[in-house]
Amino acid sequence: MAIAPLSRARAGTGTPRRSHSVAARLGVGLTALAAAITVPATSAAAAGGTTWYVSPHGHDGASCGRHSHPCRTIDAAIGRAHAGDTVWVEDGTYHEQVVVTKPLTLTGDEATIDATGLSSGSGMTMNAAAVLVLPPASGSTIQRFTVTGALGEGIFVQGASQVLVRHNVVTRNDQGTPQTTQYFECQAQGEIPGDCGEGVHLMSATNSRVVDNTVSWNSGGVLVTDEFGPATRNEISGNRITDNQYDCGITLPSHNPNALSTNGARRPRQGGVYGNEVERNVVLRNGLKGFGAGILVAAAGPGMAAYDNLIVGNTVVGNGMSGVTIHSHAPNQDVSGNRIVRNDIGRNNLSGDPDAGDMKTTGVLVFSAVVPTTEFLSGNHIHGNQIAVWTSPNVTIHH
Repeated sequence: MAIAPLSRARAGTGTPRRSHSVAARLGVGLTALAAAITVPATSAAAAGGTTWYVSPHGHDGASCGRHSHPCRTIDAAIGRAHAGDTVWVEDGTYHEQVVVTKPLTLTGDEATIDATGLSSGSGMTMNAAAVLVLPPASGSTIQRFTVTGALGEGIFVQGASQVLVRHNVVTRNDQGTPQTTQYFECQAQGEIPGDCGEGVHLMSATNSRVVDNTVSWNSGGVLVTDEFGPATRNEISGNRITDNQYDCGITLPSHNPNALSTNGARRPRQGGVYGNEVERNVVLRNGLKGFGAGILVAAAGPGMAAYDNLIVGNTVVGNGMSGVTIHSHAPNQDVSGNRIVRNDIGRNNLSGDPDAGDMKTTGVLVFSAVVPTTEFLSGNHIHGNQIAVWTSPNVTIHH
Protein backbone atom coordinates (compact mmCIF):
# COMPACT_ATOMS: atom_id res chain seq x y z
CA MET A 1 0.00 0.00 0.00
CA ALA A 2 1.25 3.48 -0.77
CA ILE A 3 2.72 5.45 2.12
CA ALA A 4 2.45 9.13 1.37
CA PRO A 5 4.57 11.83 3.06
CA LEU A 6 2.93 14.02 5.66
CA SER A 7 0.76 16.59 3.93
CA ARG A 8 -2.33 17.90 5.67
CA ALA A 9 -2.94 21.43 4.38
CA ARG A 10 -6.62 22.24 4.23
CA ALA A 11 -8.61 22.06 1.09
CA GLY A 12 -11.09 24.71 0.08
CA THR A 13 -11.18 28.32 -0.96
CA GLY A 14 -11.27 31.68 0.75
CA THR A 15 -9.20 32.63 3.79
CA PRO A 16 -6.55 29.97 4.55
CA ARG A 17 -7.57 27.88 7.54
CA ARG A 18 -5.60 25.78 9.99
CA SER A 19 -5.14 22.06 9.74
CA HIS A 20 -5.07 19.99 12.87
CA SER A 21 -2.25 18.04 11.33
CA VAL A 22 -0.36 15.44 13.23
CA ALA A 23 2.70 17.57 12.54
CA ALA A 24 4.27 19.35 15.52
CA ARG A 25 2.79 22.61 16.78
CA LEU A 26 5.35 23.22 19.53
CA GLY A 27 6.67 26.51 18.14
CA VAL A 28 9.65 28.53 19.30
CA GLY A 29 9.43 29.82 22.86
CA LEU A 30 6.83 27.51 24.38
CA THR A 31 9.25 26.80 27.20
CA ALA A 32 8.54 30.32 28.44
CA LEU A 33 5.16 29.03 29.56
CA ALA A 34 6.26 25.64 30.87
CA ALA A 35 6.76 26.96 34.38
CA ALA A 36 3.04 27.58 34.63
CA ILE A 37 2.26 23.91 35.09
CA THR A 38 4.63 23.51 38.05
CA VAL A 39 2.10 25.21 40.32
CA PRO A 40 0.94 22.58 42.83
CA ALA A 41 -2.54 21.25 42.11
CA THR A 42 -5.17 22.44 44.57
CA SER A 43 -8.43 20.60 44.94
CA ALA A 44 -11.60 22.62 45.31
CA ALA A 45 -12.97 22.80 48.80
CA ALA A 46 -16.01 20.74 49.70
CA ALA A 47 -19.39 22.03 48.65
CA GLY A 48 -20.74 24.71 50.95
CA GLY A 49 -18.51 27.66 50.05
CA THR A 50 -19.80 31.13 49.27
CA THR A 51 -21.88 31.74 46.13
CA TRP A 52 -21.13 34.84 44.08
CA TYR A 53 -23.71 36.12 41.60
CA VAL A 54 -23.31 37.61 38.14
CA SER A 55 -26.04 39.27 36.06
CA PRO A 56 -26.18 41.46 32.95
CA HIS A 57 -28.01 43.95 35.20
CA GLY A 58 -25.33 43.90 37.90
CA HIS A 59 -22.43 46.19 38.73
CA ASP A 60 -18.83 45.22 39.41
CA GLY A 61 -18.81 47.62 42.36
CA ALA A 62 -21.60 45.65 44.06
CA SER A 63 -21.04 43.12 46.83
CA CYS A 64 -21.79 40.26 44.41
CA GLY A 65 -22.47 37.99 47.36
CA ARG A 66 -26.24 38.35 47.16
CA HIS A 67 -28.64 37.58 44.35
CA SER A 68 -29.99 41.12 44.61
CA HIS A 69 -26.52 42.73 44.29
CA PRO A 70 -24.72 40.79 41.53
CA CYS A 71 -21.51 41.55 39.68
CA ARG A 72 -21.73 42.58 36.05
CA THR A 73 -18.81 40.43 34.83
CA ILE A 74 -17.74 36.88 35.53
CA ASP A 75 -14.12 37.90 36.04
CA ALA A 76 -15.13 40.36 38.77
CA ALA A 77 -16.91 37.58 40.65
CA ILE A 78 -13.91 35.27 40.22
CA GLY A 79 -11.72 38.01 41.68
CA ARG A 80 -13.85 38.13 44.85
CA ALA A 81 -14.24 34.37 45.21
CA HIS A 82 -12.11 32.05 47.30
CA ALA A 83 -11.10 28.46 46.62
CA GLY A 84 -14.12 26.20 46.75
CA ASP A 85 -16.68 28.94 46.09
CA THR A 86 -19.35 28.97 43.39
CA VAL A 87 -19.87 31.66 40.75
CA TRP A 88 -23.50 31.62 39.58
CA VAL A 89 -23.99 33.36 36.22
CA GLU A 90 -27.54 34.36 35.33
CA ASP A 91 -29.20 34.30 31.93
CA GLY A 92 -27.57 36.72 29.48
CA THR A 93 -24.57 37.27 27.23
CA TYR A 94 -21.19 38.16 28.76
CA HIS A 95 -18.80 39.72 26.27
CA GLU A 96 -15.56 38.79 28.02
CA GLN A 97 -12.75 36.30 28.27
CA VAL A 98 -12.91 34.34 31.51
CA VAL A 99 -9.69 33.33 33.29
CA VAL A 100 -10.01 30.86 36.19
CA THR A 101 -7.05 31.03 38.59
CA LYS A 102 -8.43 29.24 41.66
CA PRO A 103 -10.55 26.10 42.21
CA LEU A 104 -14.15 27.23 41.68
CA THR A 105 -17.48 25.99 40.36
CA LEU A 106 -18.68 28.20 37.50
CA THR A 107 -22.32 27.52 36.68
CA GLY A 108 -24.30 29.22 33.95
CA ASP A 109 -28.07 29.64 34.01
CA GLU A 110 -28.65 29.93 30.23
CA ALA A 111 -25.56 32.18 30.16
CA THR A 112 -23.40 32.80 27.08
CA ILE A 113 -19.70 33.70 27.16
CA ASP A 114 -18.99 35.47 23.86
CA ALA A 115 -15.33 36.31 23.16
CA THR A 116 -15.93 37.72 19.69
CA GLY A 117 -13.40 40.41 18.84
CA LEU A 118 -11.85 40.58 22.30
CA SER A 119 -8.36 39.24 21.76
CA SER A 120 -5.62 39.74 19.25
CA GLY A 121 -4.01 36.62 20.70
CA SER A 122 -0.60 38.22 21.02
CA GLY A 123 2.43 35.97 20.77
CA MET A 124 3.06 33.29 23.38
CA THR A 125 0.33 34.28 25.82
CA MET A 126 -2.64 31.98 26.34
CA ASN A 127 -5.19 34.75 25.84
CA ALA A 128 -7.08 33.63 22.76
CA ALA A 129 -9.55 31.33 24.56
CA ALA A 130 -13.03 32.28 25.73
CA VAL A 131 -12.52 30.34 29.00
CA LEU A 132 -8.98 29.66 30.26
CA VAL A 133 -8.43 27.35 33.26
CA LEU A 134 -4.89 27.66 34.67
CA PRO A 135 -2.97 25.24 36.93
CA PRO A 136 -3.94 26.88 40.26
CA ALA A 137 -7.58 26.27 39.29
CA SER A 138 -7.20 22.50 39.48
CA GLY A 139 -10.40 20.98 40.84
CA SER A 140 -12.66 23.50 39.08
CA THR A 141 -15.97 22.84 37.32
CA ILE A 142 -17.17 24.72 34.22
CA GLN A 143 -20.79 23.87 33.47
CA ARG A 144 -23.96 24.93 31.64
CA PHE A 145 -22.58 27.73 29.49
CA THR A 146 -22.72 28.50 25.80
CA VAL A 147 -19.16 29.40 24.82
CA THR A 148 -18.52 31.09 21.49
CA GLY A 149 -16.52 33.56 19.43
CA ALA A 150 -12.92 32.90 20.52
CA LEU A 151 -9.98 33.23 18.14
CA GLY A 152 -8.56 30.15 19.85
CA GLU A 153 -10.17 27.58 22.08
CA GLY A 154 -13.67 27.83 23.46
CA ILE A 155 -12.60 26.19 26.75
CA PHE A 156 -8.86 25.73 27.34
CA VAL A 157 -7.59 23.74 30.35
CA GLN A 158 -3.84 24.28 30.55
CA GLY A 159 -1.74 22.24 32.96
CA ALA A 160 -4.53 21.71 35.49
CA SER A 161 -5.89 18.51 37.01
CA GLN A 162 -9.29 17.28 38.16
CA VAL A 163 -11.17 19.83 36.06
CA LEU A 164 -14.76 19.00 35.07
CA VAL A 165 -16.18 20.51 31.86
CA ARG A 166 -19.81 19.43 31.48
CA HIS A 167 -23.18 20.32 29.98
CA ASN A 168 -21.78 23.19 27.90
CA VAL A 169 -22.50 24.18 24.31
CA VAL A 170 -19.17 25.08 22.70
CA THR A 171 -19.71 26.48 19.22
CA ARG A 172 -18.05 28.70 16.61
CA ASN A 173 -14.72 29.05 18.38
CA ASP A 174 -11.22 28.46 17.03
CA GLN A 175 -11.83 31.30 14.58
CA GLY A 176 -8.29 32.65 14.28
CA THR A 177 -5.89 32.38 11.36
CA PRO A 178 -2.26 33.49 11.02
CA GLN A 179 -3.64 36.59 9.31
CA THR A 180 -5.85 37.59 12.26
CA THR A 181 -3.82 36.69 15.36
CA GLN A 182 -0.28 36.26 16.68
CA TYR A 183 -1.46 33.53 19.06
CA PHE A 184 1.22 30.84 18.84
CA GLU A 185 -1.29 27.99 18.44
CA CYS A 186 -2.41 29.56 15.15
CA GLN A 187 1.00 30.06 13.60
CA ALA A 188 2.30 27.94 10.75
CA GLN A 189 4.69 25.11 11.60
CA GLY A 190 6.63 24.09 8.49
CA GLU A 191 4.14 22.98 5.84
CA ILE A 192 1.25 23.15 8.29
CA PRO A 193 -0.70 26.43 8.19
CA GLY A 194 -1.45 26.59 11.93
CA ASP A 195 -4.02 25.36 14.44
CA CYS A 196 -5.69 27.53 17.06
CA GLY A 197 -6.71 24.81 19.47
CA GLU A 198 -10.30 23.72 18.69
CA GLY A 199 -13.51 23.83 20.75
CA VAL A 200 -12.26 22.23 23.99
CA HIS A 201 -8.53 21.77 24.59
CA LEU A 202 -6.89 19.85 27.44
CA MET A 203 -3.18 20.72 27.27
CA SER A 204 -1.02 18.71 29.67
CA ALA A 205 -4.13 18.21 31.81
CA THR A 206 -4.57 15.15 34.00
CA ASN A 207 -7.49 13.40 35.69
CA SER A 208 -9.93 15.79 34.03
CA ARG A 209 -13.33 15.13 32.45
CA VAL A 210 -15.10 16.57 29.39
CA VAL A 211 -18.60 15.16 29.78
CA ASP A 212 -22.00 15.63 28.13
CA ASN A 213 -21.13 18.73 26.12
CA THR A 214 -22.26 19.74 22.62
CA VAL A 215 -19.20 20.77 20.58
CA SER A 216 -20.08 21.91 17.08
CA TRP A 217 -19.10 24.32 14.30
CA ASN A 218 -15.64 24.99 15.68
CA SER A 219 -12.59 24.26 13.58
CA GLY A 220 -12.26 20.97 15.46
CA GLY A 221 -13.95 19.37 18.44
CA VAL A 222 -12.01 18.15 21.52
CA LEU A 223 -8.20 18.18 21.58
CA VAL A 224 -5.89 16.52 24.16
CA THR A 225 -2.15 17.36 23.94
CA ASP A 226 1.02 17.13 26.03
CA GLU A 227 3.20 20.18 25.25
CA PHE A 228 4.38 20.82 28.83
CA GLY A 229 3.92 17.40 30.42
CA PRO A 230 1.81 14.26 30.20
CA ALA A 231 -1.87 14.31 29.29
CA THR A 232 -3.20 11.26 31.07
CA ARG A 233 -6.20 9.74 32.84
CA ASN A 234 -8.60 12.18 31.20
CA GLU A 235 -12.14 11.19 30.25
CA ILE A 236 -13.95 12.42 27.12
CA SER A 237 -17.44 10.94 27.40
CA GLY A 238 -21.07 11.44 26.47
CA ASN A 239 -20.39 14.42 24.21
CA ARG A 240 -22.08 15.23 20.91
CA ILE A 241 -19.29 16.40 18.61
CA THR A 242 -20.56 17.39 15.18
CA ASP A 243 -19.88 19.56 12.14
CA ASN A 244 -16.43 20.79 13.15
CA GLN A 245 -15.50 21.30 9.54
CA TYR A 246 -11.72 21.54 9.33
CA ASP A 247 -10.30 19.19 11.94
CA CYS A 248 -11.05 15.99 13.80
CA GLY A 249 -13.94 15.38 16.15
CA ILE A 250 -11.71 14.11 18.99
CA THR A 251 -7.91 14.30 18.70
CA LEU A 252 -5.26 12.75 20.97
CA PRO A 253 -1.91 13.78 19.44
CA SER A 254 1.43 13.89 21.24
CA HIS A 255 3.38 17.11 20.66
CA ASN A 256 6.11 16.59 23.28
CA PRO A 257 9.49 15.34 21.92
CA ASN A 258 10.48 14.18 25.41
CA ALA A 259 7.75 11.55 25.73
CA LEU A 260 10.26 8.91 24.60
CA SER A 261 13.99 8.49 25.20
CA THR A 262 16.34 8.32 22.23
CA ASN A 263 16.08 4.52 22.33
CA GLY A 264 12.28 4.61 22.34
CA ALA A 265 11.63 3.98 26.03
CA ARG A 266 8.48 5.63 27.36
CA ARG A 267 9.00 8.54 29.75
CA PRO A 268 5.49 9.02 31.16
CA ARG A 269 6.51 11.69 33.67
CA GLN A 270 7.83 13.97 30.94
CA GLY A 271 5.21 13.66 28.23
CA GLY A 272 2.85 11.50 26.26
CA VAL A 273 -0.90 11.25 25.64
CA TYR A 274 -1.73 7.98 27.35
CA GLY A 275 -4.25 6.23 29.55
CA ASN A 276 -7.14 8.45 28.43
CA GLU A 277 -10.68 7.21 27.84
CA VAL A 278 -12.91 8.27 24.93
CA GLU A 279 -16.33 6.79 25.66
CA ARG A 280 -19.94 7.02 24.44
CA ASN A 281 -19.48 10.10 22.29
CA VAL A 282 -21.47 10.79 19.12
CA VAL A 283 -18.99 12.02 16.50
CA LEU A 284 -20.55 13.10 13.20
CA ARG A 285 -19.53 15.05 10.07
CA ASN A 286 -16.20 16.45 11.24
CA GLY A 287 -13.28 17.34 8.97
CA LEU A 288 -15.26 17.52 5.75
CA LYS A 289 -13.60 20.75 4.56
CA GLY A 290 -10.13 19.62 5.62
CA PHE A 291 -8.69 16.27 6.58
CA GLY A 292 -10.19 15.40 9.93
CA ALA A 293 -10.95 11.99 11.40
CA GLY A 294 -13.80 11.15 13.71
CA ILE A 295 -11.32 10.15 16.44
CA LEU A 296 -7.56 10.52 15.85
CA VAL A 297 -4.61 9.21 17.90
CA ALA A 298 -1.25 10.38 16.57
CA ALA A 299 2.35 11.36 17.19
CA ALA A 300 3.56 14.50 15.49
CA GLY A 301 7.34 14.04 15.47
CA PRO A 302 10.27 12.01 16.82
CA GLY A 303 10.19 11.34 20.57
CA MET A 304 6.41 11.76 20.75
CA ALA A 305 3.98 9.13 22.03
CA ALA A 306 0.20 8.56 22.18
CA TYR A 307 -0.45 5.10 23.56
CA ASP A 308 -2.66 2.86 25.73
CA ASN A 309 -5.79 4.97 25.23
CA LEU A 310 -9.25 3.39 25.30
CA ILE A 311 -11.82 4.25 22.61
CA VAL A 312 -15.04 2.51 23.60
CA GLY A 313 -18.76 2.69 22.83
CA ASN A 314 -18.67 5.69 20.49
CA THR A 315 -20.87 6.32 17.45
CA VAL A 316 -18.71 7.64 14.60
CA VAL A 317 -20.22 8.43 11.17
CA GLY A 318 -19.67 10.72 8.20
CA ASN A 319 -16.26 12.18 9.00
CA GLY A 320 -13.66 13.36 6.49
CA MET A 321 -11.10 10.70 7.44
CA SER A 322 -11.64 7.27 8.94
CA GLY A 323 -13.91 6.86 11.94
CA VAL A 324 -10.98 5.93 14.21
CA THR A 325 -7.58 6.86 12.77
CA ILE A 326 -4.11 6.18 14.21
CA HIS A 327 -1.16 7.92 12.54
CA SER A 328 2.61 7.65 13.00
CA HIS A 329 4.99 9.16 10.44
CA ALA A 330 8.52 9.40 11.88
CA PRO A 331 11.19 7.30 13.61
CA ASN A 332 11.14 6.98 17.42
CA GLN A 333 7.40 7.37 17.86
CA ASP A 334 5.01 5.24 19.90
CA VAL A 335 1.31 4.95 19.09
CA SER A 336 0.91 1.33 20.24
CA GLY A 337 -1.45 -0.27 22.71
CA ASN A 338 -4.58 1.74 21.94
CA ARG A 339 -7.82 -0.22 22.35
CA ILE A 340 -10.76 0.30 19.98
CA VAL A 341 -13.67 -1.56 21.55
CA ARG A 342 -17.44 -1.87 20.93
CA ASN A 343 -17.80 1.23 18.78
CA ASP A 344 -20.49 1.74 16.11
CA ILE A 345 -18.52 2.99 13.11
CA GLY A 346 -20.48 3.86 9.98
CA ARG A 347 -19.34 5.26 6.65
CA ASN A 348 -16.25 7.47 7.09
CA ASN A 349 -13.15 8.66 5.21
CA LEU A 350 -15.35 10.75 2.94
CA SER A 351 -12.48 13.11 2.08
CA GLY A 352 -9.84 10.37 2.02
CA ASP A 353 -6.52 10.05 3.89
CA PRO A 354 -3.67 11.32 1.68
CA ASP A 355 -1.02 10.48 4.30
CA ALA A 356 -1.93 6.80 4.17
CA GLY A 357 -2.94 6.85 0.51
CA ASP A 358 -6.39 5.46 1.34
CA MET A 359 -9.13 7.26 -0.56
CA LYS A 360 -11.87 4.68 -0.05
CA THR A 361 -14.51 4.84 2.65
CA THR A 362 -12.95 3.24 5.72
CA GLY A 363 -14.03 2.46 9.27
CA VAL A 364 -10.70 2.15 11.11
CA LEU A 365 -7.28 3.10 9.74
CA VAL A 366 -3.91 2.44 11.40
CA PHE A 367 -0.94 3.94 9.55
CA SER A 368 2.70 3.76 10.63
CA ALA A 369 5.34 4.82 8.14
CA VAL A 370 8.42 3.70 10.12
CA VAL A 371 7.87 2.17 13.56
CA PRO A 372 6.12 -1.20 14.01
CA THR A 373 2.82 -0.61 15.81
CA THR A 374 0.38 -2.88 17.62
CA GLU A 375 -3.26 -2.03 18.38
CA PHE A 376 -6.26 -3.87 19.83
CA LEU A 377 -9.71 -4.06 18.17
CA SER A 378 -12.66 -5.92 19.64
CA GLY A 379 -16.44 -6.01 19.25
CA ASN A 380 -16.83 -3.04 16.89
CA HIS A 381 -19.76 -2.74 14.48
CA ILE A 382 -18.17 -1.37 11.29
CA HIS A 383 -20.62 -0.93 8.42
CA GLY A 384 -21.21 0.92 5.16
CA ASN A 385 -17.53 1.19 4.17
CA GLN A 386 -15.51 -0.13 1.27
CA ILE A 387 -12.78 -1.05 3.77
CA ALA A 388 -13.58 -2.04 7.35
CA VAL A 389 -10.02 -1.88 8.76
CA TRP A 390 -7.07 -0.48 6.78
CA THR A 391 -3.49 -1.01 8.00
CA SER A 392 -0.04 -0.30 6.68
CA PRO A 393 2.37 -3.26 6.42
CA ASN A 394 4.16 -2.81 9.78
CA VAL A 395 0.95 -2.66 11.83
CA THR A 396 -0.26 -5.60 13.93
CA ILE A 397 -3.90 -5.76 15.00
CA HIS A 398 -4.93 -8.03 17.88
CA HIS A 399 -8.63 -8.88 17.94
